[in-house]
Parts: sequence; structure tokens; C-alpha cells
Amino acid sequence: MAPATFAGRMRSEFTYGLISGASLCLWITLEYLLGFHTTRLEIGTYTGLLSNLIPLTMLFLLLRAKRAAIYDGRLSLGAGIWAGVFASFIAALLVYSFLVSYTHFINLTWIDQMLEAKVAQQRAAHITEGIIQEGITATRDAYTPGGLVFTIIIGMTLIGGLFSFVLTLVVRQLPHRAD
Repeated sequence: MAPATFAGRMRSEFTYGLISGASLCLWITLEYLLGFHTTRLEIGTYTGLLSNLIPLTMLFLLLRAKRAAIYDGRLSLGAGIWAGVFASFIAALLVYSFLVSYTHFINLTWIDQMLEAKVAQQRAAHITEGIIQEGITATRDAYTPGGLVFTIIIGMTLIGGLFSFVLTLVVRQLPHRAD
């Protein structure tokens, strides 16, 4: 495949990945500003789950656009999964950069605030100190740049591939219409 053709085919994945990543960063910023990661952890659990609607929507729109524009109404399973994995990887790089910057340069104390609220909840539930300390260590490790590589870059990319598998099957069944 010629480089220009490859770049042209990847443009929509890159665009939808950037939109997805930027939207997730905005969502996460709002969660932080509203205290859903520090003082209102019970709400943050639900808003975290709701944030999955952003990549799901972007992947659906990407796959529908790919089917209509590039594949003339046909979308192979492999092409759909690859498009979703690539877009998810782009989004993950953006979210990773945001979270590392936020955690290590912008708001250095948010994790302490979050852990303080979480530990208070756990102590009220009579969870043993050993388990609480293990949780503190695991949480701090998860928000190191290395920990975020695993949870954000690898995790988001793999979940994007799984979402893309399902969404490609859905998009292939939709009636074709010119967008």
C-alpha cells in the first residue's frame, strides 16, 4: 500500500481518536472539578462507567463513516477492529498524557485527597488495616507513569478493540445509507 493511501485511510482513525481522547480528558477534568475522584467517590464510580459512552460513540461513528466512505458500504471484521484499535490507541495516548500531567504536575495532592476519603470509608466499614494499606499502595502504583501505561494505554487500546469487534458486527447489520 502506498504511503499516501495508508495516511489517507488512517486520517479518520486519527481524527476520531483525537476527538475521543479530548472528550475523555474534558470529562475527567469535570469529574476532578466536581470532586468525583476526591470527596464524592460514590458518584465517581458511576461517572467513570458513564465515560465509556464517549469511546463507544466515537467508535460507532468511526466505523459507520469507514463503511460509508472507504469501503463503499462494506466493512470487514478485520478492518473494523483495526480501525477501532488504532483510534483507541490515539485516544489512549492523549488520556495518558493528560493523566500523567494532571497527577504529577497540575494537582499533586488529588490522590492524597482521594485516598483520605477512601480510607475513611473503609475504616467505617471495619476493613482491616492490612487490606487498607494494600489498597493505598496499589492505588499509588496505578497512578505512576508506568502504572498508567498499563491501565490507560494498554487497557484502553484492548477495550477499544473489544468494543470495535462488537460495534463492527452491529454496523455491518445496519442498513446502508449515504452519510
